[in-house]
Amino acid sequence: MLGFEANDREVLMRRVLIQLIVMCAVLMPGLARAGAASDPVETGNAVSQLVAERAGIAPGETIRVGLYQDLREGWHVYWMNPGDSGLPLVLDWTLPDGFAAGEIGYPLPHRIPLGPLVNFGHEGTPLFTVPITAPDSAIPGEPVSFSVEADWLICADICIPESATLDIVIPVVDAPAGPDPTGGPIFEAAAGDMPSGRAIEAVWFEGEDGPVIEISGGVPEAATELFFFPAEQSLVEPAADQIRQDTEDGVRLYMTSSYQYAPAEMETLDGVIAWQADGYEGVTIAANKIDTPAGAGVPPTAAAPGAAADADSGSPSPGAIPADPVAAGQGLLAILFFALIGGVILNIMPCVFPVIFIKAANLAQSVQEDRAAVIRHGLLYTAGILAAFAAIAGLLLVLRAGGEQLGWGFHLQSPVTVGVFAIVIFLVGLNLAGVFEIGTSVQGVGSGLASRGGNAGAFFTGLLAVAVAAPCIGPFLGVPVGFALSAQQSPFVGLLVFLVMGIGLALPYLLISLMPGLARVMPKPGAWMQTAKQLLSFAMFATLIWLVWTLTLQAGPDGLVMLLIALLIVGFAAWAFGRGQGAGGTRGRLVARGAAALALIAGIVVVAGIEPAPRGPVTASMPGEGDTSQLPTVMYSEDRLAELREAGTPVFVDFTAAWCVTCQVNKQTVLTRAQVVEAFHEKGVVYMLADWTVQDPEITAALEAQGRSGVPLYLFYAPGAEEPDVLPQVLSTGLMRETFAVL
Repeated sequence: MLGFEANDREVLMRRVLIQLIVMCAVLMPGLARAGAASDPVETGNAVSQLVAERAGIAPGETIRVGLYQDLREGWHVYWMNPGDSGLPLVLDWTLPDGFAAGEIGYPLPHRIPLGPLVNFGHEGTPLFTVPITAPDSAIPGEPVSFSVEADWLICADICIPESATLDIVIPVVDAPAGPDPTGGPIFEAAAGDMPSGRAIEAVWFEGEDGPVIEISGGVPEAATELFFFPAEQSLVEPAADQIRQDTEDGVRLYMTSSYQYAPAEMETLDGVIAWQADGYEGVTIAANKIDTPAGAGVPPTAAAPGAAADADSGSPSPGAIPADPVAAGQGLLAILFFALIGGVILNIMPCVFPVIFIKAANLAQSVQEDRAAVIRHGLLYTAGILAAFAAIAGLLLVLRAGGEQLGWGFHLQSPVTVGVFAIVIFLVGLNLAGVFEIGTSVQGVGSGLASRGGNAGAFFTGLLAVAVAAPCIGPFLGVPVGFALSAQQSPFVGLLVFLVMGIGLALPYLLISLMPGLARVMPKPGAWMQTAKQLLSFAMFATLIWLVWTLTLQAGPDGLVMLLIALLIVGFAAWAFGRGQGAGGTRGRLVARGAAALALIAGIVVVAGIEPAPRGPVTASMPGEGDTSQLPTVMYSEDRLAELREAGTPVFVDFTAAWCVTCQVNKQTVLTRAQVVEAFHEKGVVYMLADWTVQDPEITAALEAQGRSGVPLYLFYAPGAEEPDVLPQVLSTGLMRETFAVL
């Protein structure tokens, strides 16, 4: 009997011991750490900690781990869509083999106004949750360690990027564990700040000003301050009012679209609907696209969201020209004066000068032979220039009135136009080099179209001069062109500014043709003219190199190959035409000219097939740490500029284009000089590149906001300055040194 009782006691003790061992294996890691949590890390404006919702993770189970932050009062971090500016949280996990981390779960965002901008973010003590899944092969009783590199932008009046490395150890258990003693209460307290997972029926359709979301049930009748936060950035204007319209089944929200809103490419509209009821509440939704329902017109109060606020505040509307010392202080006469001076300066552009020089040099002989013809040619040349300016300006004004975001030089944002322009410049160069002649004298590139005395040639030369001068906004022309194309000016005033610019371009040749004394002071005609003409052909070939490079940026290697093939064909056309001019018989000339015409058409057809290369994502090209040999470059965006300014970083913005001669001269002679690059690094100035080589609506809007409509434009934002300093369009190292002297 006693033996039997002793045996039972031995079995019972063995069972108790096994249970104690299992319990220790499960509980000791948690007891040692008083809960699964990382050590708090203070980063200046936030205290961050990694916490777990449960005390352990079972094989195959998914639990939530959270980044818990205690933010400095008055500071905020950003939601997944930061709104007008800012950056969302970035988490880079290091996990044991087989474990996986899901997407970040954000708390309900709040609207955070900052001047005219509105950001979406979080204040106080936000908790960002991430689901962690264990593999089926995880071994119970073994603790696992997770590590995360967290990066965030935290802002108040300024913005500061912060980061922290956080580690957490969680035991693997054989069954789902209870709440973690540290993280559990944090998750429970934050539950009311998270979007609800309950089902809500929502659809969207395309409204007059942007998307309209229609919600059937799920939103309390007493809900106020209803607002939709889209998950994707730049679909909806964050600062615009969202107009509520109650319906029989629920509610509609009318929103204002932003620049990346493309309804034809969108099927669902994801985001969060948030409101005030018993507290701040919200629901995650994925609204499917539908056709516009009957009776879904824009309510009268939503006809122009934000318009009343703009009127009350007196703030300028988008695209309005800010106060400018020239435009505001001296009015239209000052604008016309600078348009005239700028037009005169266009004559020394490297592509324009050869055409004008040869045309003017020929006057030395023509003025003595036929005075009336010289005056006629001068007037026709001027008429050609004015006709070209009127055509380009009229087209610009019409397209912009229709909503197109275009500026001066817009034609060279198309690779096909650049290709055609390259063919024209190539033919001009071959003509000047003597491969073929147009007409019997050097009356201008277009004199082959001459009727009597080269009249059509003079007119055509004026057209060509504008075509080759148009790519750039030269000195003194930035404000006049922006003034002419602004929405505040009538078409008559805009056209007048462009015509005065044309008079400036035509003025030197026109004065020479009207005043015989000026023509007589030019060198007398002779063999030197033929030599000068051939030498100036190299200026045209240099321009051709620039155009080929421009097209390469727009259309990539495939476009470059097609252009080179087209130039080869056109070169054959020029050679055949030249051979035909030397042929003895009429039949030989006709055959040569026919072959030349067919080859020219074939070359243009090849160019017409060039397509723009897909634009890659905008990237920064900051030099490596310690590298001061390159400009500290970032690509232009309004959001990035706002971030840098908020952080107190000085920024130099270069609005440029590959097809802009003035831009490239400034780049090669000033901006890439060693002493200028060193000054950028020494003063901590960020070089922001706004490349307008291919049409970019955001850059066009930024130019308009400065009262400009072309490049170059150089802006310097000093720390704390409300407005940028506008630099002259011709830079110098001394000017850059003087600009940075305020730092």
